[in-house]
Amino acid sequence: MAVVIRYSNSGRETQAFSAVPPASSGTALFDRITQAALRVKHLAILLLVLPALFSCEQERDRAAMAHAIEKQLTDYPESRLQDLYKSFFQDRFGPGHIIRDRESARRYILSEWEQADTLMLPYLEPCGWENNYVRVSLAALRDSLVSVDELTDALIRSAIPVTEDGMKAWKTEWSRILPVIERSHPHLPGMKEDRKVIDSLLSSGHYAYHHSR
Repeated sequence: MAVVIRYSNSGRETQAFSAVPPASSGTALFDRITQAALRVKHLAILLLVLPALFSCEQERDRAAMAHAIEKQLTDYPESRLQDLYKSFFQDRFGPGHIIRDRESARRYILSEWEQADTLMLPYLEPCGWENNYVRVSLAALRDSLVSVDELTDALIRSAIPVTEDGMKAWKTEWSRILPVIERSHPHLPGMKEDRKVIDSLLSSGHYAYHHSR
């Protein structure tokens, strides 16, 4: 059994493109026209390059998704679509959907501890494909590497609310992940059943899906 905590912030970098400052009164008309032409040229180059950059980014994303899928299925061969769904979902939202306050976080950890039949290693496992969050095995508690209070604090710091906008973004992300799974592993156990349940969850505004393990 494990709990999910924040690992890193992976916000995308953005660049602001500013126009050439307006010419001063002493600038020749020729210079102003030349600068305008250069701006148009640079814009044309940018418009040509952006689709290629976007395509490369999509390929990198798909490769990262495929790697995360293969790792999950290698580490847990009995994984179903619902398990992959939860791993990717946790990588976006962490434990925010199950944590309301410190006391509920502590109860959640103790409940997981009580229900655990075995405490598996490794102590840490990345979630999803962007590695925003990691699952912490409760073996870390057993082996006194972390206390319940420390793990509770980590859960609280890691929890972010699941908003309407966040859910819209998640639906879009899942629509990109699912085809990668279906192409590489179209015959996962319970594939059709799990997909129906997930589709029903998302269409009804719900999102959380418990592990089959």
